Amino acid sequence: MKRLWNHSLVAKVFLSYFVVIALLFAGFYFYSNEQVREFHIATLSARMDQEAHLLGRVLPFDVEGLPLDTLCRQLARDLGSRITVIAMDGRVLGDSSEPSARMDNHAARPEVIEAQRGGSGTAIRFSTTVGYDLLYRALHQAGAGQERIVRVATPLKEVETVIRSLRQSLLTGLIVASATGLLLAWVFSRYLSRRVRRLARFSGQVASGAFPKNFFSHSGGDEIALLERHLNEMSLKIRANIEHITGEKEKTESILRCMIEGVLVLDAKGNVVEAKTMFNAPAGRELHGASMLELSRHPEIRTIVQDVLKLDFTSASYSKEVEIDDARWFRFNAVPLRNSLGMALGSIMVFHDITDIKKLENMRADFVANVSHELRTPLTAIRGYVETLLHTPPADAEDRRQFLEIIERHAERLSRLTEDLLTLSDLEAGKIQLSLKPLEPQQLIRRVLEVFWDQAAKQNVKLSQSIDERLPAILGDADRLQQLFINLVDNAIKYTPAGGAVSLSAAEAGNGTGEPHQVEIAVADTGAGIPEKDLPHLTERFYRVDKARSRDLGGTGLGLAIVKHIVQAHAGELQIESVVHQGTTVRVRLPIAESMQTAQTILFLCTGNSCRSQMAEGFARQLGNGSYRFFSAGTEPKAVHPLAVRVMQEAGVDISRQSSKGLASVPLNSINQIITLCGDADERCPTLNARVKRSHWPLPDPAAALGSDEEVLPLFRRVRDEIRRRVQALLA
Repeated sequence: MKRLWNHSLVAKVFLSYFVVIALLFAGFYFYSNEQVREFHIATLSARMDQEAHLLGRVLPFDVEGLPLDTLCRQLARDLGSRITVIAMDGRVLGDSSEPSARMDNHAARPEVIEAQRGGSGTAIRFSTTVGYDLLYRALHQAGAGQERIVRVATPLKEVETVIRSLRQSLLTGLIVASATGLLLAWVFSRYLSRRVRRLARFSGQVASGAFPKNFFSHSGGDEIALLERHLNEMSLKIRANIEHITGEKEKTESILRCMIEGVLVLDAKGNVVEAKTMFNAPAGRELHGASMLELSRHPEIRTIVQDVLKLDFTSASYSKEVEIDDARWFRFNAVPLRNSLGMALGSIMVFHDITDIKKLENMRADFVANVSHELRTPLTAIRGYVETLLHTPPADAEDRRQFLEIIERHAERLSRLTEDLLTLSDLEAGKIQLSLKPLEPQQLIRRVLEVFWDQAAKQNVKLSQSIDERLPAILGDADRLQQLFINLVDNAIKYTPAGGAVSLSAAEAGNGTGEPHQVEIAVADTGAGIPEKDLPHLTERFYRVDKARSRDLGGTGLGLAIVKHIVQAHAGELQIESVVHQGTTVRVRLPIAESMQTAQTILFLCTGNSCRSQMAEGFARQLGNGSYRFFSAGTEPKAVHPLAVRVMQEAGVDISRQSSKGLASVPLNSINQIITLCGDADERCPTLNARVKRSHWPLPDPAAALGSDEEVLPLFRRVRDEIRRRVQALLA
């Protein structure tokens, strides 16, 4: 019972009914009690008035005293009332209860006075003679030349008895009616409370973000039922609107996640409404409502935001290229943000990271400048000597021969430069079709060394080889691989001083990742070595550590760039190690022929290469066999996500040793199938040809989920399990 009173609405409704019924009960009880009393007294008075009239005709006027007392007593027994005859002066002429001679004068009695004045009178008072309340009714009579007052008195005990009986009946009826009313009030309050609690549960679900469908039954026609129907409709409409908005938001977020560009939506005050930023914003920081100062303190960014906020977009558009710190270049474009009425709400800024474009432009400018310079040098020499021979030829035949030899040497250099440029261009464009055949590493190295025995001897450089005769065959293009190693050995001999040594070695090697074995061919010299800062740039076109010496030695600056592309075309690996004043070692790893003939090469490509593609590579290496080679890469590589490592360890796969890689580290020419796991990353992979099979796995990015590690771990596990299922189906 106590629990029921905890529902305040039940208590309030029931108590309000209780108070109303209690007031009605008390009012009706006391009012009806008084009305019944007055009704009985009025009825009794009317009867007593009739009795008084009757007694006036029966009692003689000329009798008084004891005879009249006797007659009154006889009549009183028949009527059940006390009869008193009073003279106009108040003397008692006769009485049915006591001897009239001993009774007091009644002239001062209220009913007597009222009867003398108006003909009749009524009074209720306690009688000292009989010892209880009496109702007195007095009537003025005249006859036989005389006047008198005939008074009839009736005890009120009978009236009280009747009233008490009626009061008990009335009280019983009122109690029954009140109890019935309270019971109905209780039932109604409970019914009303249940409906209101249902409304409260509905509002609670709405407040928590759940919008139930058909929560209320469609019954009843009262106001609450109408409210429930309206709430059902409201819930359905809100649910549909939120689903629509959520869908649009997910589309927008998916577009933003897969966009390379950065996006900023600013309000009219310059605060952030929505952002996908390329700047170094704090991890996990909520950017909504933040100012641009919190996002970036770079003065150029602040200037751009101020310019955009001030710009009148009705007559102009905004586009600007700026250089941010760390030599990063961005192109900013801005358009106005308007509502449905066309009112300006702020601005949308899209910024492109054009650092790579700028680098390419610089590389192109450097390339044009280098090519121009490299071509101009021999052409100038050739032109000079040709003009000399044409206009002022030397008289000495030996001098003329020397001029022609110089012209021949520069023409040869020009031819070599042109040939290298064409070769490099074809390799980069993927136009060169390799003629892959099994090759014996021993024969390949011997053919290369045959070219340099005389040159090495002339420069006093010791040339040696160390080859494992049991090496398996490699699958490659003989001409291109010979070109590759000729370039390497030529460089080694050129940059090794007299008395130094150049050696070629070949041995079988594994990469420790479960892939097929490879053959490693290394070219080592004891030359001056290369500074560590120059090592990453050695395979760039026209890059020279010592420009003056390289030109003197006849180098074009394209040799190692050609080497890199030939290695990639053969699905190999290139590694350069060098120590200043000690020498340089270039290692080329090439897959064995059997592996390259049978293995299908699959590339898992994702924007960041930090979780989805890494997990796919991990499962592929665990489930694959010698028939497959696997790579993963990213168009914008990031560090491997620690939660990806954690959930993969739960599945028994260790990817902690896998590293995030870009496309430059993948032998793209050997790819048979590419699987993208986000966006349209395959379209941004420029060197893949039409023969490559393409697949797309539309998986959510768990790294983009908001919340603590424990909150986002279930998403990582779901993505992991889906990747494992897809990899199993792929390799089945």
